[in-house]
Order: sequence, then C-alpha cells, then structure tokens
Amino acid sequence: MKTSRFSAFLTLLFITAANHSAWACAACYGDTSGSKMSQAAAIGIGAMVVIMFVMLGSIFAVGRHLVWRAKNPLPDYSELLSEDTDKDEPDSKS
Repeated sequence: MKTSRFSAFLTLLFITAANHSAWACAACYGDTSGSKMSQAAAIGIGAMVVIMFVMLGSIFAVGRHLVWRAKNPLPDYSELLSEDTDKDEPDSKS
C-alpha cells in the first residue's frame, strides 16, 4: 500500500513540476500564427481523425457483412455435393 501511495505522490509531483508549455500542443491553445509546429499538429490531428474513421468504418463493414451472411447462409455441404453429382449424371448417360 505504501508503494502505490509513493508512486501516486511522485506522479503528482512530476505533473505539477512539468513545464506548463508541455501540457498541450499548439492546436489546443489555438495558435493560428501559421508556425511549423501548429501546421504539424493540425496535420497530426487530421491524420488521427482519418485513421479513426477508417477503423470504425471497417468494423461497421465487417458487422454489416456478418449480418448479411446470417440472413443469407450458404447451403449445406451435402446439398452442394448433390448438385455436383446431378450435373455429372446426365453426361455419363449419353
């Protein structure tokens, strides 16, 4: 119990002693001066949003495919085999 309190105290100490400018990026502060740092932060935030929407869209697409597959199941394997043998029979009779 003493170790967790000590680590919590050290974490709090480091957070309060940290440089105030390191708490947030330029985009969070609303820096619109056109500096390279604000442009890079804006591109990084945009990339993270795009990646998030691609991942969520992929999850949605897989879920939608699973729902479609549940409504439209494949025929049984034995039924597929019987269709193959039915096609072979007329050729062997001639």
